[in-house]
Amino acid sequence: MKKKTISFVTGSRAEFGLIHSLLKEIQSEKKFKLDLAVTGMHLMREFGLTFKEISKSKIKISKKIKTISSIKKKDYIINCLSIGVKKFGDYFRKKKPSLICLPADRHEMLAPAIAAFHQNIPIAHFFGGELSNGSKDDTIRHCLTKLSNLHFVTHPEHKKRVIQLGENPKNVF
Repeated sequence: MKKKTISFVTGSRAEFGLIHSLLKEIQSEKKFKLDLAVTGMHLMREFGLTFKEISKSKIKISKKIKTISSIKKKDYIINCLSIGVKKFGDYFRKKKPSLICLPADRHEMLAPAIAAFHQNIPIAHFFGGELSNGSKDDTIRHCLTKLSNLHFVTHPEHKKRVIQLGENPKNVF
């Protein structure tokens, strides 16, 4: 039986910490092949090149996808998204994963979500339905929810919110 490739994307140390044990579990599972794409703040000098911490944790990085060199550049988020959609689109087309897993609510996750959505690759979103008052995170998180097929939430209230966004309750865990 051929292993199913599960692609995770991580863009920051904060959400990597939340998915670390899950990545270890998938990496040790015989039915699955873990594919980890690292992007965003992990690859930026001003944030400490935290991809090195991932390597030290003995989780194999499959691909580093650099979308921006500095947050000091004008329109860095727009550039990050446009470059990211192209690079992730190319990467997913080559890898042909069975599932894309996206944690959290940062703008870096929109590029792989758009690329996977338009290639009809199922998306699992983690931590949907949460709220961060006063930031753009809520809008980005809700966009990720709408692009996703499976939803893994952390609280019954978050599950209710994802369902209120129109998602099938059978796909919210």
